[in-house]
Amino acid sequence: MAAPTVFVSSTFYDLRYARESLKRFIEQFGYIPVLSEEGAVYFDPATTAAEACLKEVSNADLMVLLIGGRYGMALPGSDESVTNAEYQRAVKDKIPVFAMVEQSTFNDYAVYQANVGSPEALAQMKFPNADNVKIFEFIDSVRKQAENNALVPFRTISDIETYLRAQWAGMMHDHLSSTSREAQVVDTLEVLTSVNTRVELIASQILRSVGTPMDRVYVNLLQAMVGEPIVGDFRYFGGSPKPGDILKWTTLEECAVALGKELRPYRGPEDTDEVNIISSSGAVTNARRREMVRNYEELREKLSAILGASGFTLEDVVEYEQSGSAGNDPVRNAPVARPAAR
Repeated sequence: MAAPTVFVSSTFYDLRYARESLKRFIEQFGYIPVLSEEGAVYFDPATTAAEACLKEVSNADLMVLLIGGRYGMALPGSDESVTNAEYQRAVKDKIPVFAMVEQSTFNDYAVYQANVGSPEALAQMKFPNADNVKIFEFIDSVRKQAENNALVPFRTISDIETYLRAQWAGMMHDHLSSTSREAQVVDTLEVLTSVNTRVELIASQILRSVGTPMDRVYVNLLQAMVGEPIVGDFRYFGGSPKPGDILKWTTLEECAVALGKELRPYRGPEDTDEVNIISSSGAVTNARRREMVRNYEELREKLSAILGASGFTLEDVVEYEQSGSAGNDPVRNAPVARPAAR
């Protein structure tokens, strides 16, 4: 039976007793502790010991990070500590991190924080529980992460065990709850799919009985627009395109202008060639604009194929919409794909 692996990251000499106790604690849970001094890390002769540890981090399921009063050994060719690099690798690989810091070092960190704006005063200060101010910068980097940034002080081994026991119990409960919710969602979607199929069948039968040929064609055009990402994008920044709008205008920009909207370049610190962002004001990054253009062209081709097979023309569709038969916003209550990465 597979068991979770837990990588223990910390400096060694000042925290060796905590590491030994933590190893036994992890084993009592039935998990597999990974500590470099225990031979659990494969040291490839072709790489450095630090690189071997970083590689092992990526293979772990969880990380326990202990920060003490020693900064520790730096990576070859860098002033970043091995422990810091291990933490950054875990964050990059989306590995859950349970981080704790010695209370005495955390107290020194509070003093550092109070004086960080005065470099001259800071240079004169000595911290009894930290051998390098880079420890405080490391603590800062942990606390300022967008996620995986919880950091809890500890005084004794018992504090560490109590915290991890509670966290791992909560993690198990969350996993079981998520599994239950996912099963409920799947069941709900199956029911909705069945209901939606029946509604579509009834609607098509009604249209065949009492609707005009143009009614039936227009319903097919609307159904083709439902769930399309580009329709969701238009609606996000206040546009409500009808089938006639998509069919009439060759380009995305022309359609947007016709709807009284304008797509503008997104102005922000992000790399707009890589980041996918759209704002409610119509500002889009280059990556999002390319995606929208592609989605618009695909939808336009789909609608053109439906219209071409029907025998009706674009003029017929526009006249139908202008007559009021289609309503002011025919897709208002239709489900559309929610734009991602606002």
